[in-house]
Amino acid sequence: MLSVLLDTSFCIRLLKKDESLHQNAIDYFQYFLEHNVELYVSTITIAEYSVKDDPNNLPLKTVKIIPFDFFDGRTAGEFHSILLEHKSQLQKIDRNVIIDDCKLIAQLFNRKIEGYITNDQKSFKQIIKPLIEAKGFSIELFDLSVSLKDFKRELF
Repeated sequence: MLSVLLDTSFCIRLLKKDESLHQNAIDYFQYFLEHNVELYVSTITIAEYSVKDDPNNLPLKTVKIIPFDFFDGRTAGEFHSILLEHKSQLQKIDRNVIIDDCKLIAQLFNRKIEGYITNDQKSFKQIIKPLIEAKGFSIELFDLSVSLKDFKRELF
């Protein structure tokens, strides 16, 4: 794997030492850096992160910032339309979360980013899986609640 998109939940846990998944975030981050995985953060993630902390605290020297552009907007709209066909599965997810996740997955899709790391397990099954099935692409999903050690054990 050559590239990973960092979700807001990952960024929060990477920088907040009192978060329960802080060490998992540190371990994954170090692993990605050691294996020369290109790390991406979206301007959408930066906006979400900025609600609680200064985005200058993000590891901006080691990540590439990707802006949300016209093509991402068009793809996100298509993705949201696909999810509306599965509306019954999305009733317990905040509409804004769905919209923002569609935007992030659109950026990942358009730029052919291979991985996505988040702590939002709901999005795996209810948002990402239907989009992968509908569009026929693949993503390596990293669940931040699974330690790197346990994740690596699952690979072998």
